[in-house]
Amino acid sequence: MKEAVVRIVLFSVILISACAYLLQAQQSPFPAPEERARLKLGEHVFKPGKFAGYAADFGIILVPENRNNPDSNTIQLAFIRIHALEDQTAEPVFLLNGGPGKSNIRGVLPSGFFKHNDLVIVGFRGIDSSVKLDCPEVSKAFTTDNPYSPESLARIRKIIRGSYDRYTEAGVDINGYTVLEVVDDIDTVRKALGYEKINLFSSSYGTILAYVYCLRYLQNIQRNLMIGASNISHHLVQEPEAVERVLRDYGKLWKQDPKASARSPDILKTIENVLNTLPRSWEDIRIDPDKIKLCTYWLLYETKTAPMIFDAYVAAENGDYSGLAFLSYSYGDEVGSSEFWCDYFSKALSFGPDPARNLIEEMDSPGSIIGSPSARLFLGAASQGGWPIRPIPQKYREMQDCDVETLVVMGNLDPSSPLEYIRELMPYFKKGQLVVLSDMGHMDPSNLQPEAFNHLGERFYSEGIVDTSKYVFNKVDFEPEETYQDHAKKLFIDKKKK
Repeated sequence: MKEAVVRIVLFSVILISACAYLLQAQQSPFPAPEERARLKLGEHVFKPGKFAGYAADFGIILVPENRNNPDSNTIQLAFIRIHALEDQTAEPVFLLNGGPGKSNIRGVLPSGFFKHNDLVIVGFRGIDSSVKLDCPEVSKAFTTDNPYSPESLARIRKIIRGSYDRYTEAGVDINGYTVLEVVDDIDTVRKALGYEKINLFSSSYGTILAYVYCLRYLQNIQRNLMIGASNISHHLVQEPEAVERVLRDYGKLWKQDPKASARSPDILKTIENVLNTLPRSWEDIRIDPDKIKLCTYWLLYETKTAPMIFDAYVAAENGDYSGLAFLSYSYGDEVGSSEFWCDYFSKALSFGPDPARNLIEEMDSPGSIIGSPSARLFLGAASQGGWPIRPIPQKYREMQDCDVETLVVMGNLDPSSPLEYIRELMPYFKKGQLVVLSDMGHMDPSNLQPEAFNHLGERFYSEGIVDTSKYVFNKVDFEPEETYQDHAKKLFIDKKKK
């Protein structure tokens, strides 16, 4: 029970890859080690099989670890080509998932997008490659109590730097694990497979890769579809005021809901009051205010999970802190089991933020309810010497014109990719269209109404037409089907009785 619920809590952000060790797995679908060992730079080898039930080729290609170093080591990179379901008559779609710190090789596919075209998944170096930037010591460090305390942050940064030193001493060229190198990997696979032009389908962090690909390989793109898009000039930093805006928008919807407003006339005041009066524990389970803020931010990503955290705050205001205790407890389990924080640092810090910024202080803006907790901890601890990496060229770290037919699909309730940031970006897409779906969160446009999204994607790729006709209005339901209080009592109190 606990495992299932925690996955609901943190599914958008926890950096776990189920496929990360496919290259070493005993029953690996990829070519055998002896076949890979014969590869020369730029060469690839295939093994036929099935991926998510579809006929596919599992490939390994040999690429430089750092294309800027003429004496670079080489690494083996995994990629998968899922064959078109019918006759292949259209350009392939290259799939770029979110992260960073997550594998690009996952089992959930937008099935409507490869009826007449191949679907290609290029693994993300640092995870889906022979060099894996895993660091269990950092995962453990992030589970510390009161992670925002000066002592905790100093200890975490020291551990992060120790991981960096461990990799560099082992001969890993950290400057090869950047956003730009991932983009070049995508084009290397495109050429290896003989495609002249490709389509891109990206989500979340993957949209940054798609944007940089547009800037770097404009001539190779047919169409570009982005969901939950990020603005590269903000460098994965969600400023506190943008997070606060999403909270305020939820607060307005809450007040318009008679049942919700009867439970709390002002949900934002409730959150603020509870955070200021949290007890140290519930039923001997520690309640950590720093971890509660992080979980609150993560749960705001989607409109199915946001009501669950609001419900936990209302319960707490009425004296029941069990739901918040459950989240505080679950945070440690999940963050501690995440492996690829070092990949996250490399990709995120290679295109920003400004090294002069003190994110630990700036992301805790006075007057904001929760600030920007994720950027504050994870980027804040790794910046300012925690994970030194050479940034990619400036022209790829700021907004530029991109003359590619582009469709951006967003929800307005998205603290991870704030809508105001995307409105800044859209003028640079000279052939761009923006679809904003009301009362939806980060991945809601595809997760809540997949048939509508597949219809939108199919028409865009095949005809260049933006057709949202299958979508229906999403009303946020502030009465969750399950509560964290129920799960807490089942997990902790039932265990006590036994």
